[in-house]
Amino acid sequence: MTEHQCKRCGSSIEHVACDVCDGEGLDGHDCGEDCCCCADPEPNVQCQLCQGRGGWWRCLSGDEWCEENPLPGREGVIGGTPEAFEVSDSVRS
Repeated sequence: MTEHQCKRCGSSIEHVACDVCDGEGLDGHDCGEDCCCCADPEPNVQCQLCQGRGGWWRCLSGDEWCEENPLPGREGVIGGTPEAFEVSDSVRS
């Protein structure tokens, strides 16, 4: 199973869904017409807050702690950057 941790400090992280686009990455509809006549307008405009990613990762230790406690050699890594690692089922039990 793949888990994630903060690449800067090694703490747990969580993915936060964007409030503006509800985690979809799209916010609004633009068909290129001045007056939209689409029968069922589907969202097709990239969300400005999350830049179309649907959310972002957040370090659960908090921004201040993460900034002050980087792992050795990771001082230049931005807090909340996800780092994936594999956990075996035997470790999780």
